[in-house]
Amino acid sequence: MVDCAAVSTAQTLPRRRVLFTVFLTVLLDLIGFGMILPILSYYGQRFGASAGQIGLLFASYSLAQLLFAPPLGRLSDRVGRRPVLVGSIAGSVLAYGLFAFAPNFWLLVLARALSGVAASNYSIAQAYLADISKPEERSKAMGFIGAAFGLGFVLGPAFGGSLSVFGDRAVGLAAAGLALVNFLMALVWLPESLPVELRSRRVTTWFDIRGFAGLADNAPLFGLLLLYFIVTLCFSLMEATLALYCQGRFGWDRGKTAGFFVYVGIVLVIVQGGLIGPLVRRFGERGLILAGMAFMAAGLVLLPASPTVALFAGAGALLAIGNGIHSPSVLGLISRLTDESEQGGTIGVSRSFSALARTLGPPTGTYLFSAAGAGWPFLAAGGALALTLLWAWGLLRKIPLG
Repeated sequence: MVDCAAVSTAQTLPRRRVLFTVFLTVLLDLIGFGMILPILSYYGQRFGASAGQIGLLFASYSLAQLLFAPPLGRLSDRVGRRPVLVGSIAGSVLAYGLFAFAPNFWLLVLARALSGVAASNYSIAQAYLADISKPEERSKAMGFIGAAFGLGFVLGPAFGGSLSVFGDRAVGLAAAGLALVNFLMALVWLPESLPVELRSRRVTTWFDIRGFAGLADNAPLFGLLLLYFIVTLCFSLMEATLALYCQGRFGWDRGKTAGFFVYVGIVLVIVQGGLIGPLVRRFGERGLILAGMAFMAAGLVLLPASPTVALFAGAGALLAIGNGIHSPSVLGLISRLTDESEQGGTIGVSRSFSALARTLGPPTGTYLFSAAGAGWPFLAAGGALALTLLWAWGLLRKIPLG
Protein backbone atom coordinates (compact mmCIF):
# COMPACT_ATOMS: atom_id res chain seq x y z
CA MET A 1 0.00 0.00 0.00
CA VAL A 2 1.42 3.40 -0.99
CA ASP A 3 1.40 6.01 1.75
CA CYS A 4 -0.42 8.95 0.17
CA ALA A 5 1.30 11.35 2.54
CA ALA A 6 4.65 10.18 1.23
CA VAL A 7 3.77 10.66 -2.42
CA SER A 8 5.12 13.94 -3.77
CA THR A 9 2.68 15.99 -5.76
CA ALA A 10 3.60 17.13 -9.23
CA GLN A 11 3.52 20.74 -8.08
CA THR A 12 6.55 20.17 -5.81
CA LEU A 13 8.77 18.79 -8.60
CA PRO A 14 10.39 20.59 -11.57
CA ARG A 15 7.72 20.96 -14.26
CA ARG A 16 9.96 19.64 -17.03
CA ARG A 17 10.57 16.43 -15.11
CA VAL A 18 6.86 15.94 -14.57
CA LEU A 19 6.06 16.65 -18.22
CA PHE A 20 8.75 14.23 -19.36
CA THR A 21 7.41 11.50 -17.09
CA VAL A 22 3.82 11.98 -18.33
CA PHE A 23 5.07 12.10 -21.91
CA LEU A 24 6.91 8.78 -21.52
CA THR A 25 3.90 7.20 -19.81
CA VAL A 26 1.54 8.20 -22.61
CA LEU A 27 4.11 7.45 -25.33
CA LEU A 28 4.71 3.87 -24.24
CA ASP A 29 0.95 3.31 -24.04
CA LEU A 30 0.45 4.68 -27.53
CA ILE A 31 3.33 2.77 -29.06
CA GLY A 32 1.48 -0.38 -28.02
CA PHE A 33 -1.72 1.01 -29.53
CA GLY A 34 0.13 2.00 -32.71
CA MET A 35 1.64 -1.48 -33.05
CA ILE A 36 -1.81 -3.05 -33.07
CA LEU A 37 -3.76 -0.62 -35.26
CA PRO A 38 -2.24 -1.33 -38.72
CA ILE A 39 -2.55 -5.13 -38.32
CA LEU A 40 -6.03 -5.14 -36.79
CA SER A 41 -7.97 -5.54 -40.04
CA TYR A 42 -5.61 -8.28 -41.22
CA TYR A 43 -5.81 -10.04 -37.83
CA GLY A 44 -9.59 -10.04 -38.06
CA GLN A 45 -9.44 -11.47 -41.58
CA ARG A 46 -7.29 -14.31 -40.21
CA PHE A 47 -10.39 -15.46 -38.28
CA GLY A 48 -12.60 -15.09 -41.35
CA ALA A 49 -14.12 -11.75 -40.29
CA SER A 50 -16.19 -9.81 -42.82
CA ALA A 51 -15.83 -6.07 -43.38
CA GLY A 52 -18.78 -5.51 -41.04
CA GLN A 53 -17.19 -7.63 -38.31
CA ILE A 54 -13.94 -5.71 -38.68
CA GLY A 55 -15.96 -2.56 -38.08
CA LEU A 56 -17.30 -4.18 -34.91
CA LEU A 57 -13.73 -5.07 -33.88
CA PHE A 58 -12.73 -1.40 -34.11
CA ALA A 59 -15.95 -0.26 -32.44
CA SER A 60 -15.55 -2.55 -29.40
CA TYR A 61 -12.50 -0.61 -28.28
CA SER A 62 -14.34 2.70 -28.50
CA LEU A 63 -17.56 1.42 -26.94
CA ALA A 64 -15.60 0.42 -23.83
CA GLN A 65 -14.11 3.94 -23.68
CA LEU A 66 -17.58 5.40 -24.06
CA LEU A 67 -18.73 3.59 -20.94
CA PHE A 68 -15.65 3.94 -18.76
CA ALA A 69 -13.92 7.25 -19.58
CA PRO A 70 -16.34 9.52 -17.65
CA PRO A 71 -16.54 7.44 -14.44
CA LEU A 72 -12.77 6.91 -14.37
CA GLY A 73 -12.32 10.63 -14.92
CA ARG A 74 -14.63 11.39 -11.97
CA LEU A 75 -12.82 8.79 -9.90
CA SER A 76 -9.54 10.59 -10.58
CA ASP A 77 -11.19 13.85 -9.43
CA ARG A 78 -11.87 12.15 -6.09
CA VAL A 79 -8.83 9.94 -5.40
CA GLY A 80 -6.17 11.59 -7.57
CA ARG A 81 -4.80 10.96 -11.05
CA ARG A 82 -1.92 8.65 -10.15
CA PRO A 83 -3.78 5.56 -8.86
CA VAL A 84 -6.21 5.60 -11.79
CA LEU A 85 -3.40 5.95 -14.34
CA VAL A 86 -1.32 3.18 -12.78
CA GLY A 87 -4.31 0.82 -12.51
CA SER A 88 -5.38 1.40 -16.12
CA ILE A 89 -1.87 0.70 -17.42
CA ALA A 90 -1.92 -2.61 -15.54
CA GLY A 91 -5.16 -3.37 -17.39
CA SER A 92 -3.36 -2.79 -20.71
CA VAL A 93 -0.89 -5.55 -19.88
CA LEU A 94 -3.73 -8.05 -19.46
CA ALA A 95 -5.62 -6.84 -22.54
CA TYR A 96 -2.62 -7.14 -24.88
CA GLY A 97 -1.83 -10.58 -23.48
CA LEU A 98 -5.36 -11.75 -24.32
CA PHE A 99 -5.05 -10.13 -27.77
CA ALA A 100 -1.90 -12.15 -28.46
CA PHE A 101 -3.44 -15.48 -27.50
CA ALA A 102 -7.04 -14.98 -28.66
CA PRO A 103 -8.14 -18.31 -30.23
CA ASN A 104 -11.15 -16.89 -32.09
CA PHE A 105 -12.66 -13.67 -33.35
CA TRP A 106 -14.95 -13.02 -30.38
CA LEU A 107 -12.17 -13.26 -27.82
CA LEU A 108 -10.25 -10.87 -30.05
CA VAL A 109 -13.19 -8.47 -29.74
CA LEU A 110 -13.13 -8.93 -25.94
CA ALA A 111 -9.40 -8.16 -25.87
CA ARG A 112 -9.97 -4.93 -27.78
CA ALA A 113 -12.82 -3.98 -25.44
CA LEU A 114 -10.53 -4.47 -22.41
CA SER A 115 -7.90 -2.34 -24.15
CA GLY A 116 -10.57 0.33 -24.58
CA VAL A 117 -11.30 0.31 -20.85
CA ALA A 118 -7.60 0.73 -20.12
CA ALA A 119 -7.24 3.44 -22.76
CA SER A 120 -9.72 5.59 -20.83
CA ASN A 121 -6.53 6.77 -19.12
CA TYR A 122 -5.87 9.18 -22.01
CA SER A 123 -8.43 11.55 -20.52
CA ILE A 124 -6.77 11.14 -17.11
CA ALA A 125 -3.43 12.10 -18.64
CA GLN A 126 -5.06 15.16 -20.20
CA ALA A 127 -6.56 16.11 -16.83
CA TYR A 128 -3.13 15.56 -15.25
CA LEU A 129 -1.59 18.13 -17.60
CA ALA A 130 -4.49 20.51 -16.99
CA ASP A 131 -3.70 20.25 -13.25
CA ILE A 132 -0.15 21.48 -13.75
CA SER A 133 -0.79 24.03 -16.53
CA LYS A 134 -2.09 27.58 -16.54
CA PRO A 135 -5.42 27.98 -18.37
CA GLU A 136 -3.83 29.82 -21.28
CA GLU A 137 -1.26 27.02 -21.68
CA ARG A 138 -3.68 24.10 -21.79
CA SER A 139 -4.01 23.84 -25.57
CA LYS A 140 -0.24 23.57 -25.75
CA ALA A 141 -0.38 20.91 -23.00
CA MET A 142 -3.01 18.98 -24.95
CA GLY A 143 -0.70 19.25 -27.95
CA PHE A 144 1.95 17.62 -25.77
CA ILE A 145 -0.32 14.59 -25.39
CA GLY A 146 -0.99 14.80 -29.12
CA ALA A 147 2.75 14.74 -29.82
CA ALA A 148 3.03 11.54 -27.79
CA PHE A 149 0.12 10.18 -29.82
CA GLY A 150 1.84 11.13 -33.08
CA LEU A 151 5.19 9.67 -32.00
CA GLY A 152 3.37 6.52 -30.94
CA PHE A 153 2.01 6.39 -34.49
CA VAL A 154 5.57 6.69 -35.81
CA LEU A 155 7.23 4.10 -33.58
CA GLY A 156 4.25 1.78 -33.03
CA PRO A 157 3.45 0.92 -36.65
CA ALA A 158 7.18 0.71 -37.43
CA PHE A 159 7.72 -1.82 -34.64
CA GLY A 160 4.45 -3.61 -35.39
CA GLY A 161 5.18 -3.84 -39.10
CA SER A 162 8.65 -5.25 -38.41
CA LEU A 163 7.39 -7.76 -35.86
CA SER A 164 4.46 -8.88 -38.01
CA VAL A 165 6.84 -11.05 -40.06
CA PHE A 166 6.94 -13.26 -36.95
CA GLY A 167 3.15 -13.37 -36.79
CA ASP A 168 0.39 -11.28 -35.27
CA ARG A 169 0.90 -12.95 -31.86
CA ALA A 170 4.42 -11.50 -31.68
CA VAL A 171 2.99 -7.99 -32.10
CA GLY A 172 0.51 -8.53 -29.26
CA LEU A 173 3.19 -9.93 -26.94
CA ALA A 174 5.51 -7.02 -27.67
CA ALA A 175 2.69 -4.58 -26.90
CA ALA A 176 2.05 -6.39 -23.61
CA GLY A 177 5.76 -6.16 -22.76
CA LEU A 178 5.80 -2.42 -23.40
CA ALA A 179 2.70 -2.00 -21.25
CA LEU A 180 4.47 -3.85 -18.42
CA VAL A 181 7.47 -1.51 -18.68
CA ASN A 182 5.05 1.41 -18.69
CA PHE A 183 3.32 0.12 -15.55
CA LEU A 184 6.60 -0.21 -13.64
CA MET A 185 7.79 3.21 -14.76
CA ALA A 186 4.54 4.93 -13.76
CA LEU A 187 4.50 3.10 -10.44
CA VAL A 188 7.97 4.38 -9.56
CA TRP A 189 8.26 7.78 -11.25
CA LEU A 190 4.80 9.29 -11.70
CA PRO A 191 3.86 11.76 -8.91
CA GLU A 192 0.34 12.88 -8.01
CA SER A 193 -0.83 16.07 -9.72
CA LEU A 194 -4.11 16.83 -7.93
CA PRO A 195 -3.73 18.30 -4.42
CA VAL A 196 -6.05 16.93 -1.76
CA GLU A 197 -7.75 20.30 -1.31
CA LEU A 198 -8.85 20.34 -4.98
CA ARG A 199 -10.35 16.86 -5.02
CA SER A 200 -14.09 16.58 -5.45
CA ARG A 201 -16.01 15.73 -2.27
CA ARG A 202 -19.24 14.88 -4.07
CA VAL A 203 -20.50 11.32 -3.88
CA THR A 204 -21.44 10.34 -7.42
CA THR A 205 -22.57 7.18 -9.09
CA TRP A 206 -20.49 5.56 -11.81
CA PHE A 207 -22.77 6.97 -14.50
CA ASP A 208 -23.77 10.43 -13.37
CA ILE A 209 -26.75 11.32 -15.57
CA ARG A 210 -27.40 14.51 -13.59
CA GLY A 211 -23.81 15.60 -14.14
CA PHE A 212 -24.23 15.05 -17.87
CA ALA A 213 -27.42 17.12 -17.81
CA GLY A 214 -25.45 19.88 -16.08
CA LEU A 215 -22.98 19.89 -18.94
CA ALA A 216 -25.87 20.20 -21.39
CA ASP A 217 -26.96 23.36 -19.54
CA ASN A 218 -23.57 24.92 -20.33
CA ALA A 219 -24.28 25.74 -23.99
CA PRO A 220 -20.71 26.66 -25.10
CA LEU A 221 -19.17 23.63 -23.41
CA PHE A 222 -21.83 21.22 -24.66
CA GLY A 223 -21.50 22.70 -28.17
CA LEU A 224 -17.76 22.04 -28.14
CA LEU A 225 -18.35 18.48 -27.00
CA LEU A 226 -20.87 17.97 -29.80
CA LEU A 227 -18.43 19.46 -32.32
CA TYR A 228 -15.71 17.12 -31.05
CA PHE A 229 -18.12 14.21 -31.53
CA ILE A 230 -18.95 15.14 -35.13
CA VAL A 231 -15.33 15.64 -36.16
CA THR A 232 -14.25 12.37 -34.52
CA LEU A 233 -17.16 10.52 -36.16
CA CYS A 234 -16.08 11.76 -39.58
CA PHE A 235 -12.45 10.84 -38.90
CA SER A 236 -13.36 7.34 -37.70
CA LEU A 237 -15.30 6.61 -40.91
CA MET A 238 -11.89 6.68 -42.56
CA GLU A 239 -9.87 4.89 -39.86
CA ALA A 240 -11.59 1.52 -40.04
CA THR A 241 -11.49 1.35 -43.84
CA LEU A 242 -8.07 2.86 -44.61
CA ALA A 243 -6.17 -0.46 -44.49
CA LEU A 244 -8.89 -2.17 -46.55
CA TYR A 245 -8.77 0.67 -49.09
CA CYS A 246 -4.98 0.54 -49.40
CA GLN A 247 -5.10 -3.23 -49.74
CA GLY A 248 -7.64 -3.07 -52.56
CA ARG A 249 -6.39 0.07 -54.33
CA PHE A 250 -2.60 -0.30 -54.10
CA GLY A 251 -2.16 -3.95 -53.09
CA TRP A 252 -0.44 -2.98 -49.84
CA ASP A 253 0.41 -5.61 -47.25
CA ARG A 254 0.86 -5.13 -43.46
CA GLY A 255 4.31 -3.59 -43.86
CA LYS A 256 3.32 -0.95 -46.41
CA THR A 257 0.16 -0.08 -44.49
CA ALA A 258 2.23 0.31 -41.33
CA GLY A 259 4.62 2.53 -43.28
CA PHE A 260 1.77 4.88 -44.20
CA PHE A 261 0.76 5.10 -40.53
CA VAL A 262 4.38 5.95 -39.68
CA TYR A 263 4.32 8.76 -42.22
CA VAL A 264 1.06 10.17 -40.82
CA GLY A 265 2.54 9.93 -37.32
CA ILE A 266 5.60 11.94 -38.31
CA VAL A 267 3.37 14.74 -39.57
CA LEU A 268 1.38 14.66 -36.30
CA VAL A 269 4.57 14.85 -34.23
CA ILE A 270 5.79 17.88 -36.15
CA VAL A 271 2.47 19.70 -35.80
CA GLN A 272 1.56 18.81 -32.21
CA GLY A 273 5.06 18.56 -30.80
CA GLY A 274 6.53 21.75 -32.18
CA LEU A 275 3.98 23.95 -33.93
CA ILE A 276 0.79 23.90 -31.86
CA GLY A 277 2.06 26.27 -29.13
CA PRO A 278 3.13 29.07 -31.52
CA LEU A 279 0.03 28.52 -33.67
CA VAL A 280 -2.31 28.89 -30.67
CA ARG A 281 -0.55 32.11 -29.64
CA ARG A 282 -0.81 33.46 -33.19
CA PHE A 283 -4.32 32.36 -34.23
CA GLY A 284 -6.10 31.24 -31.03
CA GLU A 285 -8.04 28.04 -30.46
CA ARG A 286 -11.08 29.17 -32.43
CA GLY A 287 -9.11 29.81 -35.61
CA LEU A 288 -7.23 26.53 -35.36
CA ILE A 289 -10.40 24.50 -34.76
CA LEU A 290 -11.92 25.84 -37.98
CA ALA A 291 -8.70 25.52 -39.97
CA GLY A 292 -8.24 21.96 -38.75
CA MET A 293 -11.72 21.01 -39.91
CA ALA A 294 -11.07 22.53 -43.34
CA PHE A 295 -7.78 20.65 -43.74
CA MET A 296 -9.39 17.38 -42.67
CA ALA A 297 -12.33 17.82 -45.05
CA ALA A 298 -9.97 18.48 -47.95
CA GLY A 299 -7.75 15.51 -47.08
CA LEU A 300 -10.68 13.11 -46.77
CA VAL A 301 -12.15 14.11 -50.13
CA LEU A 302 -8.77 13.96 -51.87
CA LEU A 303 -7.78 10.51 -50.55
CA PRO A 304 -10.02 8.50 -52.91
CA ALA A 305 -9.52 11.03 -55.70
CA SER A 306 -5.73 10.58 -55.72
CA PRO A 307 -4.57 8.58 -58.76
CA THR A 308 -1.02 8.00 -57.47
CA VAL A 309 0.61 7.01 -54.19
CA ALA A 310 2.37 10.40 -54.05
CA LEU A 311 -0.90 12.34 -54.23
CA PHE A 312 -2.46 9.89 -51.77
CA ALA A 313 0.38 10.69 -49.36
CA GLY A 314 -0.26 14.42 -49.86
CA ALA A 315 -3.91 13.96 -48.96
CA GLY A 316 -2.83 12.00 -45.89
CA ALA A 317 -0.61 14.90 -44.85
CA LEU A 318 -3.54 17.32 -45.10
CA LEU A 319 -5.59 14.99 -42.93
CA ALA A 320 -2.81 14.70 -40.33
CA ILE A 321 -2.21 18.46 -40.23
CA GLY A 322 -5.92 19.10 -39.75
CA ASN A 323 -6.22 16.59 -36.95
CA GLY A 324 -2.99 17.84 -35.42
CA ILE A 325 -4.22 21.40 -34.99
CA HIS A 326 -7.90 20.67 -34.33
CA SER A 327 -7.77 18.09 -31.54
CA PRO A 328 -5.52 19.89 -28.99
CA SER A 329 -7.27 23.20 -29.70
CA VAL A 330 -10.78 21.92 -28.99
CA LEU A 331 -9.62 19.95 -25.92
CA GLY A 332 -7.75 22.98 -24.61
CA LEU A 333 -10.85 25.12 -25.03
CA ILE A 334 -13.00 22.51 -23.27
CA SER A 335 -10.52 22.49 -20.38
CA ARG A 336 -10.59 26.29 -20.11
CA LEU A 337 -14.37 26.26 -19.79
CA THR A 338 -14.24 23.65 -16.98
CA ASP A 339 -13.97 24.20 -13.22
CA GLU A 340 -10.59 23.20 -11.73
CA SER A 341 -12.15 20.54 -9.50
CA GLU A 342 -13.96 18.85 -12.41
CA GLN A 343 -11.23 18.58 -15.06
CA GLY A 344 -11.06 14.78 -14.89
CA GLY A 345 -14.81 14.31 -15.19
CA THR A 346 -15.30 16.78 -18.03
CA ILE A 347 -12.31 15.60 -20.03
CA GLY A 348 -13.57 12.06 -19.40
CA VAL A 349 -16.93 13.07 -20.90
CA SER A 350 -15.10 14.51 -23.92
CA ARG A 351 -13.36 11.17 -24.27
CA SER A 352 -16.76 9.51 -24.04
CA PHE A 353 -18.10 11.72 -26.86
CA SER A 354 -15.05 10.72 -28.88
CA ALA A 355 -15.57 7.06 -28.02
CA LEU A 356 -19.24 7.18 -29.04
CA ALA A 357 -18.15 8.60 -32.38
CA ARG A 358 -15.54 5.86 -32.77
CA THR A 359 -18.18 3.27 -31.85
CA LEU A 360 -20.58 4.44 -34.55
CA GLY A 361 -18.02 5.40 -37.18
CA PRO A 362 -16.26 2.10 -38.00
CA PRO A 363 -19.44 0.06 -38.65
CA THR A 364 -20.81 2.94 -40.72
CA GLY A 365 -17.55 3.25 -42.64
CA THR A 366 -17.25 -0.46 -43.36
CA TYR A 367 -20.92 -0.58 -44.42
CA LEU A 368 -20.35 2.26 -46.90
CA PHE A 369 -17.16 0.54 -48.06
CA SER A 370 -19.05 -2.69 -48.82
CA ALA A 371 -22.36 -1.28 -50.03
CA ALA A 372 -21.46 1.91 -51.89
CA GLY A 373 -17.82 1.59 -52.86
CA ALA A 374 -14.31 1.85 -51.42
CA GLY A 375 -14.10 5.63 -51.67
CA TRP A 376 -17.43 6.48 -50.07
CA PRO A 377 -16.38 6.44 -46.39
CA PHE A 378 -13.86 9.18 -47.19
CA LEU A 379 -16.20 11.23 -49.37
CA ALA A 380 -19.06 11.04 -46.87
CA ALA A 381 -16.80 12.07 -44.00
CA GLY A 382 -15.25 14.96 -45.92
CA GLY A 383 -18.64 16.25 -47.05
CA ALA A 384 -20.06 16.07 -43.52
CA LEU A 385 -17.08 18.01 -42.13
CA ALA A 386 -17.46 20.70 -44.79
CA LEU A 387 -21.15 21.12 -43.92
CA THR A 388 -20.34 21.30 -40.20
CA LEU A 389 -17.89 24.18 -40.67
CA LEU A 390 -20.57 26.89 -40.86
CA TRP A 391 -22.25 25.72 -37.64
CA ALA A 392 -18.85 25.50 -35.93
CA TRP A 393 -18.03 29.08 -36.94
CA GLY A 394 -21.27 30.32 -35.33
CA LEU A 395 -20.68 28.27 -32.20
CA LEU A 396 -17.12 29.49 -31.70
CA ARG A 397 -18.08 33.12 -32.16
CA LYS A 398 -20.11 32.86 -28.92
CA ILE A 399 -17.12 31.65 -26.87
CA PRO A 400 -15.18 34.66 -25.53
CA LEU A 401 -11.71 33.10 -25.67
CA GLY A 402 -8.89 33.68 -28.11
